[in-house]
Amino acid sequence: MRINHKILMSVLALSLSLSAIAFSPSLLAAKKEAPVQILITNVDVWDGTSKKLKLKTDVLVENNLIKNVGKGLKAEGATVIDGKGATLMPGLIDMHQHLMLDKGVKGGEGEWGPYSQGIGAYIGMHELLAQGFTTVRDIAGGSQGIAKGVAKGRFTGPRIYTSGAAISQTGGHGDWTPWNAKFGEEGFQEGLHNTYVVDGEAEIARAVRTNFRRGANFIKVFAGGGVASDYDPLELVGYTPKELKLIVDIAKDYGGYVCVHAYTDVSYNRALDAGVKCFEHGFLVSEKTVKRMAKTKGVFWSAQSYMSIIAFKAPEEIPWFSATQIAKAKAVNKGAINAHKLMKKHKVPTVFGSDMFAEQWPVAIENLFPALKHGYTPYDILKGSTSVPGKILTERSVKNLYEDGPLGVIEKGAYADILIVKGNPLKDLTILRNRDNLQMIMKDGKLFKNTLVSPTHKNYTPAPRTKLDSIGI
Repeated sequence: MRINHKILMSVLALSLSLSAIAFSPSLLAAKKEAPVQILITNVDVWDGTSKKLKLKTDVLVENNLIKNVGKGLKAEGATVIDGKGATLMPGLIDMHQHLMLDKGVKGGEGEWGPYSQGIGAYIGMHELLAQGFTTVRDIAGGSQGIAKGVAKGRFTGPRIYTSGAAISQTGGHGDWTPWNAKFGEEGFQEGLHNTYVVDGEAEIARAVRTNFRRGANFIKVFAGGGVASDYDPLELVGYTPKELKLIVDIAKDYGGYVCVHAYTDVSYNRALDAGVKCFEHGFLVSEKTVKRMAKTKGVFWSAQSYMSIIAFKAPEEIPWFSATQIAKAKAVNKGAINAHKLMKKHKVPTVFGSDMFAEQWPVAIENLFPALKHGYTPYDILKGSTSVPGKILTERSVKNLYEDGPLGVIEKGAYADILIVKGNPLKDLTILRNRDNLQMIMKDGKLFKNTLVSPTHKNYTPAPRTKLDSIGI
């Protein structure tokens, strides 16, 4: 058969033209889904940093970011939510959570397995989100996989910044093996990557690097004794100056930071000497140490106000506490009020973290209130639970999964983690205690709760209960 080359060339030219049209950038752009917009009107905005509210303001959310903040905003086709004059503020950030330590440091040993610990964490994530915590820092737990699942939208829950396994010496606060365990025997929590019990520079370096390889955002080190463990007195000093400096140097190499658990002057000052920037607890430190913290660039304090001031006031009521743990808790309770006053007096940058385990998750919000009686204002506590930790998490974390905008603020380009609260928390912080006052909870641009409309409205979204049968497991 004889081929007509003129016809063939015409067909080929037409085919190429159609292909060019099909794959043209303008048409591809037109095929993309239109952005999802939510316009929140008639609210008084607290932006996470200012001392006053911006009255009668609108906030436009596009997909998972805040597109604009101002008066009289318009957005054709957007879902409109009337805030009815309530206060709009950033989602809360809990800087000391224990999602993976279900029922305490010994939780699960001889009773539960790793899968049940994971389900416990999932329940905890819903419970914390229902209280308005849209971000948590999981400090001592192998939660890297769950953190990734939340970031990818597989799991519902707060954003998670994780330390991975906490680093502890043998006999330190993170050594949770039974007292009669065989030499070198791995404990239950070590098997779950919630803690690494390591000694000597080679073991320590490998543990820290393993944490970062597994997706940790920072490193948690037990640099002193603790309350919720059996072997270590509060005065114990964890790791030598050289070992602690090694951990800090490795974290710096990765672009991250080190956070220490400690209570005393000796432990805090050794950590300061090593270049540590993040300090937990510290309820037995002196004014001299606090002054040094205040003068050291980049240092901040993480306050566990509820556990130290409220829970440890009656530690005998904590079911799994031994006589030794009860005695240590009482000593911490005595010093906690003084530590809060000193940190406030010398203006040490402060963030707040509830230090909760499973049964305590429903009262995580209570961590915000004890400091009110010891020098801190509602503004101090709110800022230390939103914009201050948001800046720390996004600027200092290794492998930050959230790089599209800032956290903990209401501003153009920030992540749309938003609460709408009935009342003004800058005047009365305790309104956050009543969940009915939390009329809207938005995380990453998605409505977790919306009771600003009637129950018959299509956008009505009550926060679900957190039992397994109500969250789809």
